[in-house]
Amino acid sequence: MKILILGGTVFLGRHLTEAFLSRGHEVTHYNRGLSNTQLFPEVEKLRGDRNLNLLPLRGRSWDAVVDTCGYFPRQAVATAEALHPHTPLYAFISSVNQYADLRVSGVGEDYPSASASFQAKQSDPPLTPETYGPLKAACEEAVQKVYGDRALIVRPGCLVGPYDQAHRFTYWVRRAAAGGAMLVPGSPDQVWQIIDVRDAAEWIVRMLEEEHAGIFNVVGPEQPISAGQLVQQLTSSAGSDARPIWVDAEFLRTSSAGKRWLDLAEWSDLSPSMAHLYSIDNTRAVATGLCFRPLAVTTQDVLAWLELRGPRGADALDPERENDLLRAGTRYTMTVPS
Repeated sequence: MKILILGGTVFLGRHLTEAFLSRGHEVTHYNRGLSNTQLFPEVEKLRGDRNLNLLPLRGRSWDAVVDTCGYFPRQAVATAEALHPHTPLYAFISSVNQYADLRVSGVGEDYPSASASFQAKQSDPPLTPETYGPLKAACEEAVQKVYGDRALIVRPGCLVGPYDQAHRFTYWVRRAAAGGAMLVPGSPDQVWQIIDVRDAAEWIVRMLEEEHAGIFNVVGPEQPISAGQLVQQLTSSAGSDARPIWVDAEFLRTSSAGKRWLDLAEWSDLSPSMAHLYSIDNTRAVATGLCFRPLAVTTQDVLAWLELRGPRGADALDPERENDLLRAGTRYTMTVPS
């Protein structure tokens, strides 16, 4: 197959490129050339800003496109219209954040999407945590208006793995490996879903190879797992003596230092409307072949990558501040039953 990836060099796009190439497909990237430009010398690289210029895409033909970086409906509709005459399949990477209300667990693909007044021809609103979900919903709608039943809408949850640019998982891998008393916000009973980005990428490749379309929640693991179980597995995978100390989120919320740990453990301090962000139903994707590698494999691969990369920004450890919080918050702590 001839595949166009919008993006292609950062995290999911990078793993998608590797997955397509490993299966013998011909890949083209369209991006601004700002990140990891040395990667994939065998890939055709088209340079441009999709907000300003889609001319490099017009008149070209591919078997499918994967849009990894569509955030605004104006972008989505313009790109879809430019590609539709010569590219029969459009895979749009959306998000489970696009659901209207996550006050209930087990939300499936037919649950209502967030609605907003964003129009494809209007100027872009600011991209914020509040607008992100509704904007993704609007992008989905824009792509489907052009591609109809030839659109593959992918709604990932928390993607983790090597080259992760976020810190929701990388910090905990590094911290679990370091051992000792480990501050973990919230309750060990809170559900926390993660999926290895490589599992998501390989599933997307297979879906396009088989010309599947539709809407799918791409979340893992196959069955929901608690934050306590995940933290224990991270510790076991790292072979460390880390001992999780669960600290009440309300206490951390009142501390300027504690807010960092709430950000690192996003699952622990969700708003009521997002309370079940990490208990999304994945039955439909699993039925089409989505599968999951063991968490130990993901953990070990991320740890190896982090050791090569070195500590950076939000996932760097801060033992002194962590110990201060543990001492101050002792009366709020909870331990996981053995």
